[in-house]
Amino acid sequence: PAEHVPRPALVGEPAGLPLTDTSRGEDFAEVGVAELPGGRVLHPHHAVVTGRGDLVQDVSWYFGTTRPREHPLYLDPFPPPPLEVDGRLGVLAARGDANYYHYLLDVVVRLGVLEQTEVAPPDRWYAATSGPRFQRELLELAGVRVDHVVDAAAHPHVRASTLVVPSVPAMREVDPPWAVDWLRDRLLPRVDTSGPRQRLYVTRRESAHARTVINEREVVALLAGRGFVTVDPGELSVADQVRAFATAEVVVGAHGAALANLVFLPPGAAVVELFPRGCLLADFARLVSGLPDVRHRYLSSPGPTPRRGRAAALVRDIEVDVAALSRLLDELT
Repeated sequence: PAEHVPRPALVGEPAGLPLTDTSRGEDFAEVGVAELPGGRVLHPHHAVVTGRGDLVQDVSWYFGTTRPREHPLYLDPFPPPPLEVDGRLGVLAARGDANYYHYLLDVVVRLGVLEQTEVAPPDRWYAATSGPRFQRELLELAGVRVDHVVDAAAHPHVRASTLVVPSVPAMREVDPPWAVDWLRDRLLPRVDTSGPRQRLYVTRRESAHARTVINEREVVALLAGRGFVTVDPGELSVADQVRAFATAEVVVGAHGAALANLVFLPPGAAVVELFPRGCLLADFARLVSGLPDVRHRYLSSPGPTPRRGRAAALVRDIEVDVAALSRLLDELT
């Protein structure tokens, strides 16, 4: 059902920084499952189309668009013929699913939507599996047999006898608490999370396309003196990523997809999220607010606030104020 979830104000430095994205995510629409006879999934962005040719905007919204006719599928009006699939095909594929965050929160959690209804399960699933290795690993960890999956990357246009379409939990990065709970309940028991607690610095390395920490050596030196270890989640298996975050007592890292793993933090953990100058996005603070007794602080690079806007903010690099970082860690630890 639809719900209203109060979210706490964000805390960090500089204090009072305005949100770059003001959609706070406190109100959540209802979610459900559609059964579409002769339905199709079209284009690399996985738009859902009914048997009579209507775009289902509720599950097909594309980043940065404000109305259905802006969807990029209309830039390709003559797609190749669809792959015909007999029986019931369950749609997990979603736009942005080459990204770890979106695969975890938009693709995998659709299983949880279906499980909350009385709709019969599909015969096969439709999801991207031939891209980054985390795609197959996340599906398998969630209990989906990959040999029962039609690869959405290899077949961007499919038509099924019946398309079974669970809603995406939220079409924007607002992380409803039930989705956080479902991921923890489904994935954490399948990974060995025993072992000592640790402090993590999540690096994006210098090869990152955006939000590179330009004074990372200085940051790593400060954190090493406080007992932190540096991890690059992109080099780890999904199980190892889950294990690392599930045993973390403090996490420091730049805003990015790898912080989706914050969903696995244990009670009492703390997070310092690093942002470019003048930028503050609430995505992961929203996610953390659904966790038991986990504290979140933001740290934006010093300097005047530039013109705001999500797309512009996400491409800027980060210069960390190490004195401010040290103050935040003193507060949290």
